[in-house]
Amino acid sequence: MDNKRIKIVYMSFSGNVRSFTHRLQEYATQQHHLNNENPLIELLEISEETLPTKSDSKFFVLLPTYMIGGSRFTPTLTEILTTPMHDYLESYDNVKRCAGIIGSGNLTLGKMYVITAKTYAKKYDLPLLAAFESRGTTQDIERIYKILTDKANKNSWWIIE
Repeated sequence: MDNKRIKIVYMSFSGNVRSFTHRLQEYATQQHHLNNENPLIELLEISEETLPTKSDSKFFVLLPTYMIGGSRFTPTLTEILTTPMHDYLESYDNVKRCAGIIGSGNLTLGKMYVITAKTYAKKYDLPLLAAFESRGTTQDIERIYKILTDKANKNSWWIIE
């Protein structure tokens, strides 16, 4: 039997996004064991050491919110450190294969919550599909897995193993 998979390309600095993606991958594996029509999750972590390659399939991007600034002397927060993801998306027209953005952040940031994901969605004209706080909850895992599965089903964006 062919296994359908959803590809997620992500960055993680503090480990929160990495934790979330691995838990999401475990959840997908459990769902696949219950019904082999449920897709598995394939992960690709992007870092400063990553050399951009051409993506061979559609994928979703998951980003942390990482900013500097915000002191009483510099009230503006500046998003930093995601240049490797920009490089990945802009190389080989990979952005054309990106099916949407998911953001992680801290609700205490107020309007800056998941600003990195919002910035990417706007810059690349991609849908912001979901957001979660910190490492996410079990409900976030279930909700985001359903969003990804529904979007992939609707558009047949599967990787077939």
